[in-house]
Amino acid sequence: MISNLPFVRFFAHGGVGKTLAKILPDTPWASYLLSFRVFMRTYGFRPSLKRPRTLNEWLFARKVMLPRSVSFAPWVDKHLAKESVANTLHKQDVECHVARTLHYATSADDAFFNAELPRCVVKGTHGSGMTILIESPRRLTEDEKNQMRQWLTVDYFWGSREPSYRHLKPGIIAEEFLPSDGLVPEDFKFFCFKGKVAFIQHDTGRYIDHRRCLYSPTWERLPVSLQYHSYEHTSEAPKDLKMMIAIAKRLSEKQNFVRVDLYQTRAGVYFGEMTFFPGSGLEVFNPITFDTEVYQHWMTQAC
Repeated sequence: MISNLPFVRFFAHGGVGKTLAKILPDTPWASYLLSFRVFMRTYGFRPSLKRPRTLNEWLFARKVMLPRSVSFAPWVDKHLAKESVANTLHKQDVECHVARTLHYATSADDAFFNAELPRCVVKGTHGSGMTILIESPRRLTEDEKNQMRQWLTVDYFWGSREPSYRHLKPGIIAEEFLPSDGLVPEDFKFFCFKGKVAFIQHDTGRYIDHRRCLYSPTWERLPVSLQYHSYEHTSEAPKDLKMMIAIAKRLSEKQNFVRVDLYQTRAGVYFGEMTFFPGSGLEVFNPITFDTEVYQHWMTQAC
């Protein structure tokens, strides 16, 4: 069949865009060209750099126009972010834990990773989706070591042109499991504008039947979906919601916009990550008018 021909598969899976992303220079015009195609395909309208009308249109403009010298590494790098969070929350009236780092390395053949590992989570520090769970003490398999070596070759910036990834140096950490009844505790994502929480994202069934709901800071369910269908029944608020909001406010005070991800555990609140371009600005709100409402109500005050 025609659809099985290599060049057809290449075009169908975005091969042209991926190839251009790797070879075009790190300049505003190149980033605009690459991001414009995807934005138009997602939203169906031409994004404005000078007068954005929606949150995701603002994220598009920010991706393209932000000076190259701006670094998000202290907040996005999974190793460096722990120190940044600790320094920011020091002597504040909040209690936020960070997962203890057992080891940090820039090589998959580091001595720590060649020995038997304790129960831990192994992660790439410079991107997403790089995780190996060590549920009980054991050695890494050769496939896992090869996977880690591959992580260290990945540069997310050249694939997405997200400024968050521009200054990250590839690394690997092993960190303790968070205190939870499952492998991973529930996480809650706080969309923040200059120290104010606008709304909260909560996901369920991520690896089986992914559903997502949005809530107000007072845990009222919003009649809006974001990229995934909503789950049917309203979830209970996390027991440390007030503390989470206080933490999110403090961590976002100096940012026009950032999503602060926090974990609810039986031992309290743990820091997850800071996300400056959620979904690379390509996750669609339904109704789409919510995207405009968020920008007009929150972003115009933050900028």
